[in-house]
Amino acid sequence: MKKYKYLTFFLLGAIFALVFAVSVCAEADPKVYIIDESKWISDKEAETITEKAERFAEKSGFNIIVCVCDDIGEPKTDEHTVTYADDMYDGLCGINTNGILFLINNDTEYDYISTSGACINYYSDYRIERLLDSAYDNIISRNFAEAAMDFLDTAEYYYDMGKANHQADVMGAEVEAVDFFAGMLVMGIIALIVGIIIFFNNLKKYRLEKPSGAFYINKNTLSYKRFEDIFLGNFTNRIYSPRSSGSSGGGGGGRSSTHRSGSGGRHGGGGRHR
Repeated sequence: MKKYKYLTFFLLGAIFALVFAVSVCAEADPKVYIIDESKWISDKEAETITEKAERFAEKSGFNIIVCVCDDIGEPKTDEHTVTYADDMYDGLCGINTNGILFLINNDTEYDYISTSGACINYYSDYRIERLLDSAYDNIISRNFAEAAMDFLDTAEYYYDMGKANHQADVMGAEVEAVDFFAGMLVMGIIALIVGIIIFFNNLKKYRLEKPSGAFYINKNTLSYKRFEDIFLGNFTNRIYSPRSSGSSGGGGGGRSSTHRSGSGGRHGGGGRHR
């Protein structure tokens, strides 16, 4: 039995290492990107936007990307705009991490917001429309720096209000994050696998002998009697039907539509033509 105790401790240690690695990945510092290859935004404006985005990222733990883009590639469709935004987020911040991307799309003039992880719950379809509303006038006038500032102000406002809906949470910590700390997650998984292999190998070596009725027979008091039991069975079937919690309207609630990116990440989001 001592052998089993030691093996159990080893397995629990491997599981603890895995949980620790996941928690470290979840606590990685949020990332902020202000992307403007065509220089629509001046260096001074970009610095101001970056400072504001970093304060919000530190407060919320969300990755934040603002991108002013003049070429989304081919084809020039709304569907490709969505793919472009989702893949950009996944490539820069990791799959299913917590964050939001604002794409100012000067190519097809279909501007788009992509959400990932917990941001899917904070920014419902309704709130994404309000985010686009906040930046719309400045986008039309091509004042993209002010559009970015308005977007960040509104995003922080809704973050302070709390989650927008009652859907099941999407936690970025439960999925693959493409960053330095992913190595620790891999180490934790390896430790767990090794622990399981060692446990079951030793389980075969120290298998307990099956009990036999001969061990419990007192030959001097052995007697035979016949007993019969009659069992009446009663079977009941129940089917669980969950009740819909509905959506919280009014103060910016509602549901979040979701889809999968080309890299397999789960995203929410929404867009608008100018």
